[in-house]
Amino acid sequence: MPDLDLASKRARVVSTGGNTKWVFCQAGGAMLLPRLVAGRAHGPVFLAGCKPTRVVATVDLCLVTGWVWLSYRRAAEIFEHATWPLANSVDREQGWTLHQLRHAMPSHEAENGTRTPPPCSPAPGTPPCAPWSVTPDPVPKWSPPPTRPPLAEPDKAADMAFAAIHPEVGRIDATLPDLGRGLSWDQVHKTRPRVALRCPDCGYGVHAKVSARKLRYFAHDPGRPADCAWLNESLEHHLLKLELATAIRAADWHAELEVRAPDGTWRADVLASSHDGTQRIAWEAQLSPITNEEIQERTERYRAEGIGVCWVSPGGKALWLGAVPSVRVQEPREDRPWTVVDGPASFSFEHGTWIAVDDLELTAFIRWVLHGQTQVHRVRPRYRNVWFASRSWRRRPLVWTTSPHVDTETRHEAMRQRQEERKRQREEQERRAEQQRKAEAEARRIEEERQREAQRQEQERQRKIWEAEQAARWEEQQRQRAIEAEQARQRREAEERQRQEQARAAEEQRLRQEQHEQLVAGQWWAVLSPAQVQELRDAVAEPLWKKQATRAEFDAQGASADSAYGIAIYTRRRLHGILRPSPASLHRLPPVVLIYVRNAREAHQLTDTGNVDPGRVIHFNLPDHEQMSLI
Repeated sequence: MPDLDLASKRARVVSTGGNTKWVFCQAGGAMLLPRLVAGRAHGPVFLAGCKPTRVVATVDLCLVTGWVWLSYRRAAEIFEHATWPLANSVDREQGWTLHQLRHAMPSHEAENGTRTPPPCSPAPGTPPCAPWSVTPDPVPKWSPPPTRPPLAEPDKAADMAFAAIHPEVGRIDATLPDLGRGLSWDQVHKTRPRVALRCPDCGYGVHAKVSARKLRYFAHDPGRPADCAWLNESLEHHLLKLELATAIRAADWHAELEVRAPDGTWRADVLASSHDGTQRIAWEAQLSPITNEEIQERTERYRAEGIGVCWVSPGGKALWLGAVPSVRVQEPREDRPWTVVDGPASFSFEHGTWIAVDDLELTAFIRWVLHGQTQVHRVRPRYRNVWFASRSWRRRPLVWTTSPHVDTETRHEAMRQRQEERKRQREEQERRAEQQRKAEAEARRIEEERQREAQRQEQERQRKIWEAEQAARWEEQQRQRAIEAEQARQRREAEERQRQEQARAAEEQRLRQEQHEQLVAGQWWAVLSPAQVQELRDAVAEPLWKKQATRAEFDAQGASADSAYGIAIYTRRRLHGILRPSPASLHRLPPVVLIYVRNAREAHQLTDTGNVDPGRVIHFNLPDHEQMSLI
């Protein structure tokens, strides 16, 4: 943003060698840029419209919106999509590229008869001149592009499909080398005349495309219908389907993407079929929210057709996991491929529970399922809480496991039932023994009751004797307490008289000390005239004003006992120091406050008392006697 000069319609560009050059903006760009950068003074001019997924430099981040700078790859995708309607008008299959945009202005200058030769030859089929160029010439007039479909964001539905209907060979698959029909990709991609491919779902026209990462797919022609089912699938959905198909083919099974039932009751994302065609398993990539009832209904449709099914979720919260045959997968991270983190489990006979297997590669899991090494198992109700490595329990009615682990669960359940039978027999024996113990206890209770009654009568007699003894003892104790209370009262009165005498003596001592301090303070201040006092005040205030620009304020009450019979000095309403405290009252001063006196003689008088630190005493070498001014 600091390199942009809107007033001069230009921007500064620093090349790799450090050279600075200016690029100029024409009138059209100058009208659009203020709306683009409104409210921003720092960061990149062009933003990607999303927050960064990794750490980026501060100069590449907008502090207002939090968005990252617009990369060249993203800008190229936006420009190609924006120029698609114009490209179709000149019989181009795709929009123009940024490379063609770079050569557009020199090309049109040459067409208009400009003497300045273009820096390089114009690319074939260049678009009309864009408003942003390296020269400030006027913008040629051209009509605005027609209405176009919105650009698909990475987290929204993507116009992408891996299957299409060929007019001659039928259904083709972009993920197969021969497209599943003995054709090469070049026979459908950028051919002239174009092959009339159709969408298997809506029947609308599609064309072959290759993404920036060399991914082959089919996209709808402009004006696509909004009700096509493939338009509701995100890019993440398509890539997960491709990963499932690749793993199925690696397991030596046939994989077909986006297969619809003849009657339209179901549509499988990836349909895996054995070579003899006797086994079929549908693999469903489920990213959008769905209820348990709906996903179970769709699973039953597959079962009615004799097709197995496995639902695959890459998300963290899929409430239907375990309600149907399903797994949760994790995207590749560092050196780890696609991994199954929820769904497979092994049974621990020692702990009597299912333990989740959360580090299984997706390719291995699919191979085991297709080859029958792993199967769906409905967990017995007692064991449906599965233990995960995250040290948490999750309820899973269905798990993927092997036959030995199913047998282990069966053996553990049989062992548990035998234990419960033995427990039931033991409880029956204990119940009978408890009844016998109760009968014997009742007989003992009756005998004990009789003995307790005899003991009670004897205890009642002993109690009366004890109460008489206690009454006599209590009377004696009361008499002793009365004697002790009288003695304690006499002691308290004596102590109170002594305390009052001590307080009276301390008060007399304090009054004498205060009178002494007042007498000394009066003598201490009597030697100074008002002019000498004012002279000392000026000596204190002048350096504070000159050095610190601080005005010294002296206590209006004058010398007071709280200030050791000196005058308190305040700066900015805070205690700064004491002016000439009395030598006999230095103990009243705070430990760190400064002391100001007239000269060294007064300073020695204060420090000789031993009650003040010499470093706290400041003197001004003023004379002891008042100097007479010359008239």
